[in-house]
Amino acid sequence: MTYIKKEQKTAQHTEAKLPQGKRWLFRLLLTIGLLPAHAMATPINFDKEIQQFLHSEIKSYLRSVNSQSQRQDIELFIPKGSENLSCDELQITRSQNHTPPAGRVSISVSCPSPAWRFRASAKVSVWINLVAAKHTLNRGKVLNKQDLEYKSVDLGKHRHQGETGIDQLVGLTVKREIDKGTVISTRYLEKQYLINKNEHISLQINTATFSANVKAIALEDGQLGEVINVKNLSSKKVVQGRVIAQGVAEATF
Repeated sequence: MTYIKKEQKTAQHTEAKLPQGKRWLFRLLLTIGLLPAHAMATPINFDKEIQQFLHSEIKSYLRSVNSQSQRQDIELFIPKGSENLSCDELQITRSQNHTPPAGRVSISVSCPSPAWRFRASAKVSVWINLVAAKHTLNRGKVLNKQDLEYKSVDLGKHRHQGETGIDQLVGLTVKREIDKGTVISTRYLEKQYLINKNEHISLQINTATFSANVKAIALEDGQLGEVINVKNLSSKKVVQGRVIAQGVAEATF
């Protein structure tokens, strides 16, 4: 994202700051074109502009991961010598804009006219809720909601991208042991279907007045909690069943 701010300036604003006796000189210079355009510009509050840019970047990132922050801290490092710079069309960008705007952030600040550019940096802390292991998760464990909880994490200190939703992890299988409290990344997990397409399965049918287990054939792969199409071998009808265990689905009505 590129932040561009256009300044609207008039001679009247600058003239009002001039001593009474020098206004005639200002008018004369402006009339004959000897006063450079940037002489009328006021110095830029870079601290404010960069803070606004970073808050906008954070807001955009949080929206992309469907999350909210509990806290944000920004510490800016602006090089000396920039205090007197002016610009009518300030531009601010950050490198590595494909990564979360957290940790050490490099920022480019530039102006097309008068032409200048400098680099600033910021230490950004953004705390959000990420999914973590509620207890130790052993290899081969198929995740359910009881295995997971939310943990407030500073993105600036978290090396690997985490997950912001528990539901999207339910049904995945743990590839290696995960300690209690560890923020979970999908690189620790893999898809492992409890039911495979064309597999013979047990279909549980439960109603208020009737319960039965019948044989069926899965018409698609299914993870824990997923609803898939299955064919009841007794009635030859295709029904939907929710995967509840290895080779077992429960009919949904």
